[in-house]
Amino acid sequence: MRRLWHGIIAVSLVSVWTVGAAWAQAGPTKQNRQGPVTVAVTPASPLAAETPLRFRIVLDTHSVGLDDIAMERAVVLRTANGKDVAPSAVEQPQGSGHHRQAVFVFPPVADRGEVHVVVKNVGGVEERVFTWQIAAAR
Repeated sequence: MRRLWHGIIAVSLVSVWTVGAAWAQAGPTKQNRQGPVTVAVTPASPLAAETPLRFRIVLDTHSVGLDDIAMERAVVLRTANGKDVAPSAVEQPQGSGHHRQAVFVFPPVADRGEVHVVVKNVGGVEERVFTWQIAAAR
């Protein structure tokens, strides 16, 4: 009986670990670790057509200063037709030195489909592209 319980516990732990690892990889935050700066992008609201798109962008490093980066000019939304759109607002800017973050608000896109958040010229990397699917309007 004791072996049975140990087996059940072992299988349960492996199942939880496997599901947890898969969820973490498929979670909403996407990261790019090229160069000396890690960039993480997370949707800050549901991604649907005809609603403003909001993304939290975090810059993190231990080797270069980030204070000289004009984040409002370094981030654009690239639409399905290849047009780069500047943020309409930058909210909740925080941090300095080696850690910075803010929420970028972009105008609504008309249709569902793919959009790209592009972070330009940060940490010596020309472009970092993060891709999401936009759902149909609700």
